[in-house]
Amino acid sequence: MDTKPASVAEAVDNEEEHIHMPSPSWSPIILALGMTLVIFGVSLASAIFLPLGAVITLIGLGSWIYDEIRNASAQSHGH
Repeated sequence: MDTKPASVAEAVDNEEEHIHMPSPSWSPIILALGMTLVIFGVSLASAIFLPLGAVITLIGLGSWIYDEIRNASAQSHGH
């Protein structure tokens, strides 16, 4: 008995694939803004841009890590 599907479309329909897409997040944009300000602060020797950029970079990095932990936790609980 031949168990092959009749067409490629049927084969794709029969497969249960799940592609994980991360939830939308502002974290990459915040991180990019912070890193840009750090670069400006270093290149311009600015006492304002460098610390401000460092704080924004840490906030962006922290929020991104928090998002990843939250997403991993949700996946492990089957949500």
